[in-house]
Amino acid sequence: MVDELIDYVIHLIDAKKGDTGRLSYILSTLQDGKTIYNSDKKYLDSLIETYIGSSKKTGEQKSVEELKAELARVNKRLEKFEKRGYKKPVGRKASFFFVTIFFGWHAVITMLARKSIIDIKDLNPYILPIYQLDKIIPSEYLNYVSQLNLSIPKIVVLVWGTMILTWIILGFVYLVKFIRSRYNPAKH
Repeated sequence: MVDELIDYVIHLIDAKKGDTGRLSYILSTLQDGKTIYNSDKKYLDSLIETYIGSSKKTGEQKSVEELKAELARVNKRLEKFEKRGYKKPVGRKASFFFVTIFFGWHAVITMLARKSIIDIKDLNPYILPIYQLDKIIPSEYLNYVSQLNLSIPKIVVLVWGTMILTWIILGFVYLVKFIRSRYNPAKH
């Protein structure tokens, strides 16, 4: 038991856990074969409980079967992580980012056209593929949309504005999550 306590004290000193001077005194007392004070015993027990753990303190050893089962669980989890890492699809945020840029390109061109800087009709149709939708969409739908005082360029700018607003909201949500993950009431 004394040898085990000496090993624990040496481990605590090496790990720089606790008061090094007090632990050195306890170590020299144990090595000299003397009994330690009750306060030192309580202090040492609390450090062992906190940093080394109760299973190591009581000397419990896991059986080979338990270790094999734990190793199998760890290997299974590792395989899942590797599969997820290698076969990870493009994330929703990455896709949303691409679509935002795509609509943003159209929206910026539309706003420049409103300022008479660019004439959309002079541009190659492949530069602005969304504006080709009026050739694909049936005319009754286009008539309904025009009754609402909307055109495809206005819809593009509206969608892009909504996407930018969504990115701002997502940013605040992730900022709040980050702040909450860093807040630890036990430290305050």
